[in-house]
Amino acid sequence: MAKRQKQNVEMIPVDHITVVNPRERNKRAFREIVANIAAVGLKKPITVSHRETPDGPRYDLVCGQGRLEAFKVLEQSEIPAFVIDAGAEDCLVMSLVENIARRQHRSIDLLYDIGAMLKRGHTVSAIAAKTGLSVDYV
Repeated sequence: MAKRQKQNVEMIPVDHITVVNPRERNKRAFREIVANIAAVGLKKPITVSHRETPDGPRYDLVCGQGRLEAFKVLEQSEIPAFVIDAGAEDCLVMSLVENIARRQHRSIDLLYDIGAMLKRGHTVSAIAAKTGLSVDYV
């Protein structure tokens, strides 16, 4: 798994970011995210992985989909982001782990994320190690 080699925050154009592991969110909770960012600003940058394309630099979202979507609703053209060096597979795994690690997740979301990791070929023991869940639970 890729490590976050640098912790520099860069301003990234929101339209250059692809969400690799999109998920649905509670509309009320999302409105609260938007209102909070509008009132006090972004507290924690999103995390993206850089990739080059024929059209120039693009970024895959690792974590921060709600914050990214809030910036779009607030019509912001750029968002602060930690830029890491990670491949598509690592980005997906980090995104899944981030979703699982959310403090208030629904059981169905957790089951979906575990299922997605299993479909990607990760073993039960590897998923347990990456998520901090027990092998029995996974």
